[in-house]
Amino acid sequence: MISNIIIGDLMIDCANAERARNFYANFTGWEKCTTYGPSLITDNGLVILFANCDFEYIPPVWPEEPVKQQKQMYLDFTVDDLQPAVDEAIHLGAKKAAMQYGGEHCVTMMDTEGHPFCLCKRQSEAEFGVHFERKYYSILADYSINIDCPDTKKLREFYAGLTSWDQNFHWTALVAENGLNIHFMQSDFDYIPPVWPEEPGKQQKQMHLDFTVDDLPSSVEEAIRLGATKAAMQYGGEHFVTMIDPDGHPFCLCRSDNT
Repeated sequence: MISNIIIGDLMIDCANAERARNFYANFTGWEKCTTYGPSLITDNGLVILFANCDFEYIPPVWPEEPVKQQKQMYLDFTVDDLQPAVDEAIHLGAKKAAMQYGGEHCVTMMDTEGHPFCLCKRQSEAEFGVHFERKYYSILADYSINIDCPDTKKLREFYAGLTSWDQNFHWTALVAENGLNIHFMQSDFDYIPPVWPEEPGKQQKQMHLDFTVDDLPSSVEEAIRLGATKAAMQYGGEHFVTMIDPDGHPFCLCRSDNT
């Protein structure tokens, strides 16, 4: 485990970062800021960065199709009233996906950049079920980050080893230090890992996590010991290092400003 590792931010690739930031700000009420560009601060303090790509951004195709761009990572939101939330998202610029699989409980939407996200109806404690710890029930009021992978157990074990995230919520998930749910979603399609740096015609990362650490060199060594690889191309100098997790998702280890 890396000592004192925390999520610094979630970065979302966009064709138009300002447009995407405005959509999520209006939809969630999260505070706008300008941390390294258009960004938001969520209710639990996570910074979400919206990045204009320096490559041709390709929106994901959903449902997945062979060799087409995959979503890689996506957001879920829990809402009290599903249909009004769907209507509001559409009013703000989202679209309802043509294919739906959630029945009365979940609706898949596409944001202004084509990223799928889900609106999920809040369940009662009885509906929530015995597979989840009661102490985490309130966390469902927040949003969650979902990471596609070919093997849920393998990728969950990697991030559990990397961080001090709580493992008691559910066997597919971890709970970060700020209460954020991270779900590892085993793909029912032919998962294709992203390529970094981006290459024309190859899978793009779509989103990635940045972590803040106290000791950058030792953190890189620990991540490698746990199964990550150091990306061949690096652009962060002494400030951050880009890593690749066991399923190909890039993430960054960033030196804390306090060190």
